[in-house]
Amino acid sequence: MSARSMQGILSLLVLYLLSIPVFAQPTGSVGGKVKDGKGEALVGVSVGIKDASVGNVTALDGTFKIDGLPYGRYTLLVKGLGMVDKTVPFTLTEQSPHVWLDVVLDRQTHVMQEVLVTGRKETNYVNDYSFLGTKLQSRVVDVPQTISSVTKELIEDQQAFLVTDVVQNLAGVTQYSAYDDLTIRGFRNGYDTGYRLVNGLRSGYGFGTSFFRVPLTVNIESVEVLKGPGAALFGDINPGGTVNLVTKKPLDESRKAVSFSVGSFQTMRTTLDLTGPLNEDKSLLYRLNIGYEDTKTFRDVNDRSSLMIAPTVTFRPTANTTVNAELVYSQFDGYLDRGMGIRGGDLYALPRSFTLSQPSDYYRVNDISFNGSLNHRLTDWLSFNAAYMKFVYHEELSEHRTLNTFADAPANTIMNMRYLEKKINDYTDNLSVYFALSGNTGWLRHDVVAGMDYIKFEADKRGHQWEARRMEVDGQPVPLTFDLNNPTYELRDPSKYIRLPLSPFFVDYLNTSYSTTGLYLQDQITVTDRLRLLLGLRQEFFRDQRVYDNGEEKVHQNVLLPRAGLTYKLLDNLNYFASYSHGFKPIDPAFVRNPENYGSDAPFNSETSFQAESGLKGEFLNKRLFASLSAFHIEKRNTLVNTGQVTDTGNPIYRQNGRIKSQGVELEMNGSVSAAFNLSLNYAFNHTEIVTTEMESEKGTMTPNAPRHSAGLWAKYTFTGAGLEGFGLALGGNYVGERKMERQVQDTHTGDWVWGYWPEYAVLNAAAFYRANKFRLSLNVNNLFDEFYFVGGYDYQRAFPGAPRHFILSVGYTF
Repeated sequence: MSARSMQGILSLLVLYLLSIPVFAQPTGSVGGKVKDGKGEALVGVSVGIKDASVGNVTALDGTFKIDGLPYGRYTLLVKGLGMVDKTVPFTLTEQSPHVWLDVVLDRQTHVMQEVLVTGRKETNYVNDYSFLGTKLQSRVVDVPQTISSVTKELIEDQQAFLVTDVVQNLAGVTQYSAYDDLTIRGFRNGYDTGYRLVNGLRSGYGFGTSFFRVPLTVNIESVEVLKGPGAALFGDINPGGTVNLVTKKPLDESRKAVSFSVGSFQTMRTTLDLTGPLNEDKSLLYRLNIGYEDTKTFRDVNDRSSLMIAPTVTFRPTANTTVNAELVYSQFDGYLDRGMGIRGGDLYALPRSFTLSQPSDYYRVNDISFNGSLNHRLTDWLSFNAAYMKFVYHEELSEHRTLNTFADAPANTIMNMRYLEKKINDYTDNLSVYFALSGNTGWLRHDVVAGMDYIKFEADKRGHQWEARRMEVDGQPVPLTFDLNNPTYELRDPSKYIRLPLSPFFVDYLNTSYSTTGLYLQDQITVTDRLRLLLGLRQEFFRDQRVYDNGEEKVHQNVLLPRAGLTYKLLDNLNYFASYSHGFKPIDPAFVRNPENYGSDAPFNSETSFQAESGLKGEFLNKRLFASLSAFHIEKRNTLVNTGQVTDTGNPIYRQNGRIKSQGVELEMNGSVSAAFNLSLNYAFNHTEIVTTEMESEKGTMTPNAPRHSAGLWAKYTFTGAGLEGFGLALGGNYVGERKMERQVQDTHTGDWVWGYWPEYAVLNAAAFYRANKFRLSLNVNNLFDEFYFVGGYDYQRAFPGAPRHFILSVGYTF
């Protein structure tokens, strides 16, 4: 090719490149600020171009910007939770390529139930609205009872994969054990003392044998705790608090996120979150969350793999009707960690990895739930709401566990053991229907809820369990034991074990079939612009029916549960609140019919409780920061206590305490101090005291696993300067004070029975992250100083150590 030809080609190429801007379509942008009627910035408001899949959400100062819009006429659509939608027309031209709009949104005078069927668009640590406190979409600051919450943004920043990983962010909430087993305001919430709500409905989590399985956070929008008894809203509830898991719902704008993680203990994880509209008019929305983890954990013989698949669909056939359907499938394959034994009375004698499980053990769980809800606005002042959940729990278990005694006490080096095999299915059904109406009587405004809840739980009679405490060796029965000085791990042959007869306890469990129906009425009364009252009343009808080979057994328990509260606006951003509420927990009929099977010569009584609470709630820094301060007094009567001992037939032995009181103060602060600084802070002082009990040595002591002091902190700073933009650091941790063990332990020197205590601990965590456009890289290091601590436990036979120093590295992309 000649030089002249080359010069001609280059000339044509230059002319072509110069001509591109001439033919390219010019573009502009629209930006602005969204405020409420009082001029305060609104955060997380959806701002988009009508009839186009282009949009954004407002930042912490209420501003937004949408780039890349060709010149022309547009309509801006602005939507915020609890606000009236607004449209603003604008035009981009060559003379005005960049438009700034100040948008003012009006607050809806009454907001019906939408949050449970519409996804949350905010991206911060503040949960402004909740249904947990009133069954209506209410601003948390206006609810006359403390509601603590952890949002998905904080869950993501801490790379928390299990619900128990987030409790450090909730004031007055600590782990009772390593299971889905918590202490809230001094009272246990797990096993037979509490359950987990999912979107306000009773799930199979947290209650009965399913409490061994800790829920994943893969599809969780937020974890909420209504402090104190919630019985006037949800029936039989533990007095410390009600835990509600709010799941992620579809959004009307496309968002997709994927993450991959690796970490200590051979951990690998991946999550996927997809959401958006399925049709042009956005009447059909979807969301799909998938999560998987495979890890060895820090405990020996405790590998686990977890999988969750959660598709959700929202359908809006009319402007007044919203239907939501959600299916959640969760699978766990691993071991049931029963904790570690304490050798010779020395809490630190054995490594944290020490376990009693054998390689041939297994713990396999499948649970699946369906959650459907309907919201229909009949008029501007009346709506009908219905929700249904079915939860199915499958469990297969093979385990070697302690018999809760030592063979060589008080030396405490050889543990007596028991072997269990179990296969069970549980079924939980919920139906909740209510009407919500608003109106005035004279100068009083009423927001009324009237409805009914129906809950049914039953076990599959085809389940089975067998137990052994001895094995045959050379034709002779030998007790099952475990030497803490010389532990052995091998593939065991259960065919050599000597089976015990099926225990009456498990027979009672297989015949479990109870239902409870609650009728309730609640009125939120707006007396003035500053004063609001809340009055609630619930009539609970508890029915327990069990059919045995020798006949039928029924136990009916009815109770009236009142609730009252008020909020008074001291300042425009600060409310005072006070409330009073009752609690109730029915007793199982087996404890009434045959109390001798459970160690008592008289029928057990139902548990009752009440709480009085008062405090302050405030929104600061243009509502970027939410803070609450509360003081409470709780009393509970007839607390059922598992002694940890079992009868010769395998039944657990129980007793009841007469009266327990809990008093304390809690402080919480969540949100953004500035656009670059996010904060979650909590502190709780709690004094629990067992006032009356049949054990003289227990009188005046604290309740088990109830620390006097606890605190948590998470502070995240994102740099904005040149060269460091997108880079950030976070520092956090939690402190838990000394806690009493559930049962007395034997002094290894004197042989005396004394109360043991789990030591106080403080754990420091840190994180570093980098975000560039849609890419995120984060590294979390937990237990930075490798503290040897115990999250909780029962006694010297079952102690649950916390994880040593470990890291998790994650890479994520949003598109």
